[in-house]
Amino acid sequence: MPFISFNKSTEPAAPDDLRINTTAVLYVEASRPDLVGQTTIHMLGQGTMVNAVTESIGTVVASIGGLVAVKRHYLAPPPDDGASTVYVSPANVSHIRPNLPLSPEFWYLKFVDGSELRVTDPLPLEF
Repeated sequence: MPFISFNKSTEPAAPDDLRINTTAVLYVEASRPDLVGQTTIHMLGQGTMVNAVTESIGTVVASIGGLVAVKRHYLAPPPDDGASTVYVSPANVSHIRPNLPLSPEFWYLKFVDGSELRVTDPLPLEF
């Protein structure tokens, strides 16, 4: 199993090393401004818990590798900067379904642990 290390974000700041199994990553996204850390890593089986790290989104995505960029779909109004990009691990997606019977302006990505994520249409070719 490939494990990689990041610096965990805590409040107050404390040196804390986070080692993750890259094959357990569901998706990665830039942290919202109201959260601690630059990047949020969503892992298999964690539910609503996330791993916030101090490294930039670019560094995290490059370190994990094999992630696909998609735009997140929001049912509520999107954040001020518009739709956010999330980086999904296709290996942990169990199935994808369109928003039917409505027009498929978004898709549901269902992960192997039962969690799901809404992403905008069209899907990238990697899916």
